[in-house]
Amino acid sequence: MKYFILTLSTILSLTVSAQRPSEVVDTKDHKIVMQFSVGDSLEQVSIIGQVGNIRTAWPNATIEVVCHSSGLDLLTTKKSKAAKSIEELSSKGVVFAACNNTMRRRNLKKEDMVPAAVIVPSGMLELVTKQEEGWAYLKGAH
Repeated sequence: MKYFILTLSTILSLTVSAQRPSEVVDTKDHKIVMQFSVGDSLEQVSIIGQVGNIRTAWPNATIEVVCHSSGLDLLTTKKSKAAKSIEELSSKGVVFAACNNTMRRRNLKKEDMVPAAVIVPSGMLELVTKQEEGWAYLKGAH
């Protein structure tokens, strides 16, 4: 198992650095809300890479990743394969939101989440609210 985690960590580092554009595309303020709902570890790597790519090309973008359903694994300390990257991106302003409805169904508490996780009452309602406020919507990973 340790070998798998080290390998996945290496893949994450290579994926983020290999996929990033080499330069800033623009410095406008963009607001993006991303939905993440899959539990697969490679998809966790993918969403972190996507967020990193956006932040490199659009450094002033405001990004919120809303995790619900199986995607909550990204923010769960026991299942996240990207906790270190989440902390790093969070320190740069990226918000990682955990759906409280999913947390309740799974009997998870705030202490079970990575420190950077912000709890929202409902992942679905968070996505709708952000879109109503003019945020662009992206389905993360895949």
